[in-house]
Amino acid sequence: MPSIDLTKLKQQSAELASLYDQPDAFLKQFKEILEFYTNRTLRVSQVVQRSNLRTYNIPRPILFQIENELEKLGDRHPEAAIKLTKTLWEASFYEAQILSAFITGTIPPKLAMSLLTSIPEKLYITKDQGVKNALLIASLARLRNEHPQTLMLLIKEWLMAPGPKTQTWGLYAFLPLIQQLGFDDLPQIFEILIPAFEMITPNTQTDLQACINTMYRISPVETVHYLKDIFQNTKDQQVLPTYMRLIRGLPLEAQKKLGTFLKNLINPIGEPGL
Repeated sequence: MPSIDLTKLKQQSAELASLYDQPDAFLKQFKEILEFYTNRTLRVSQVVQRSNLRTYNIPRPILFQIENELEKLGDRHPEAAIKLTKTLWEASFYEAQILSAFITGTIPPKLAMSLLTSIPEKLYITKDQGVKNALLIASLARLRNEHPQTLMLLIKEWLMAPGPKTQTWGLYAFLPLIQQLGFDDLPQIFEILIPAFEMITPNTQTDLQACINTMYRISPVETVHYLKDIFQNTKDQQVLPTYMRLIRGLPLEAQKKLGTFLKNLINPIGEPGL
């Protein structure tokens, strides 16, 4: 692989962008760029992502520069962007699907609904974690920034659906949204998260902890208050010991407050312990 000449890379990216409305020609040129920068001797830590899809093993800056060149085009040419995302996705190699997810997130949400509503289908199909992450973060970028309430409704549907897969998707997609929301949104956030608490599994625990920690940074007092309310009103008392494991991933001060509260719920004062 040749060393990365930033001037040349920018030129290649600009030439690729000129083919934005020609999906087949774009894909052909994209493959040629990837082949040019392929390095089969790179260690795993140096490539874009360890993947179980076919990949060109390119250095990270290559895709970053291409994405930077294409970022504004989805707004200017949404119909071309929609066609291009489909062509790239169907190419079925790692870099193409990552770029497809990125371009989806650059299209005005109202025009991208057919793509956004197909995300669950793609999540079910792909086994690559990097592509899943891109679908849940990059593809939802504009929806998250411009229509957060719409995204919250979508996430609510995922969290209410049975099965750890959709729960995991919802929590992973919710985290960056929570990060950009604020104090006034905490009641709605906790309301949406209730199904995740009620159906908590080992597969969802880490992502749920990440969401709680983000809310704790927004407001420790309110977060502890809402958690106590959720714990006290849980429909299945057998899940309370699972909540004890859940809070171990929280800040120490929160662990102390919630730990004592949960112990009293599990073994109320005056009742013999097990």
